[in-house]
Amino acid sequence: MEKKLMSDAIVMFDVEAESAEEIIRRIADMMDEDGRLIDKEGYVADVMAREASSSTAVGFSVATPHSKSVHVKEPSLAFVRLAKPMKWDDTEEVDMIFQIGVPSPGQGDRHLEILAALFRKIMHDDFREQLAGAGTADEVIELIGIV
Repeated sequence: MEKKLMSDAIVMFDVEAESAEEIIRRIADMMDEDGRLIDKEGYVADVMAREASSSTAVGFSVATPHSKSVHVKEPSLAFVRLAKPMKWDDTEEVDMIFQIGVPSPGQGDRHLEILAALFRKIMHDDFREQLAGAGTADEVIELIGIV
């Protein structure tokens, strides 16, 4: 049975981290434990390669690391809220990360659909404020509302 795009298992709050790579790896760990990955290290390498091509810090204190990858089983959207803002790249600080993994081939532009739906929400102050105040994974999943 196909999993939902988001689940409690891939939402984390008050995470402490020193680098974008550390966050990407921790999210990959959650995704792997939730049965969403075929090869965790392969997925991490794909996300890091995408980061190397251009930063996924998108403004509004948000980063959206992502990859279409042969190492992903199920389309997935993970969410992490950091305990304190951290430098994502050389210029931007972030405190919320949405990490996307989509199987390749076979999902077409699913990752772009997810990103577009996220961007439409992220640009609204009230959405970001509600995410910042959310206390449970279910609240976050309902707020994001992407299926």
